[in-house]
Amino acid sequence: MGTTIQSLKGIIWGIIASFFLSSTFLINSLIAESGGHWAWTANLRTFFLIPILALVLLANKKLRPLVQAMILKPMIFIKWGIIGFGILYSFVALASLFAPGWMIAASFQMNIVFGILLAPFIYKDHRRKIPKQAVFLSLLILVGVLVMQFEKADGLGNSSEIAISFILVLIGAIVWPLGNRKLMVDLEENNLQLNAVQRVLGMSIGSIPLLIVLAIIGYTQSGLPPISQCQASLYSALLSGFLGGAAFYHATQMVHKNPIAIAAIEATQALEIIFTLLGEMILLGTSFPGTYGQIGMLIVFTGLILHFWNVLYQSKKRTEIAVS
Repeated sequence: MGTTIQSLKGIIWGIIASFFLSSTFLINSLIAESGGHWAWTANLRTFFLIPILALVLLANKKLRPLVQAMILKPMIFIKWGIIGFGILYSFVALASLFAPGWMIAASFQMNIVFGILLAPFIYKDHRRKIPKQAVFLSLLILVGVLVMQFEKADGLGNSSEIAISFILVLIGAIVWPLGNRKLMVDLEENNLQLNAVQRVLGMSIGSIPLLIVLAIIGYTQSGLPPISQCQASLYSALLSGFLGGAAFYHATQMVHKNPIAIAAIEATQALEIIFTLLGEMILLGTSFPGTYGQIGMLIVFTGLILHFWNVLYQSKKRTEIAVS
């Protein structure tokens, strides 16, 4: 029962995280439309996130353990910070120049499958086994995401730009679960106990070398960022970086020993496409999805429900085996 409840809590936190994480795609689209440089968009989000998280940890007296861990094993945070945060947000910001936010959010859901398929390359214990049911259900969700794109595919414009956007988001969809999972594994192996907020701040600080490069690119190509872009990046840092990132990392930490539950939590990110669409409808006047969009949403929700049911079933099964 305890495992089942823990899995349920993790899924709920995953849904909450997807709501806040979706703000990144919407805000990036707004910045791109206003002419803000992509390098500053990727840089400022993390730049603002660092002091926000540092103050939170300082207030809770959790900053010292993180500093000690980073001094002890700095390369863990630098490596996975640059890969899991720096490359991710750079590529997502760059992709916003070539495709609308709803499409980037939809394409990013490939991370659901990659998170599962990368398991053999990340773990050394029972978690390296790929759960076939979870893969099938994640693929079902991706089918729903694909169907949602059919009705708008004809109006996307230059196909080469869409291809570039897809490749950029594809890489982001790989490094996001890779950075998150590998950081947790490295911390486990070095017996370093850090909570979700500590891990997010550690990765953010670790990505500073790439942030410096992004600042140089942004300054040389467009000068200093305008105030409006700074404000939008601050909102992205608060909503997506702090609330969304911490909630997602907290969710995966709760069930980090259960690969099926982790897969289900990663699957909740499919809701980002729906939250992004709703945001664009409210802020940009986007029309409500037509037939293909509604069918796609139905498939996504069906896949999510089956994912959650699979987690509950497997958790119950494990409990029964443990009791017997």
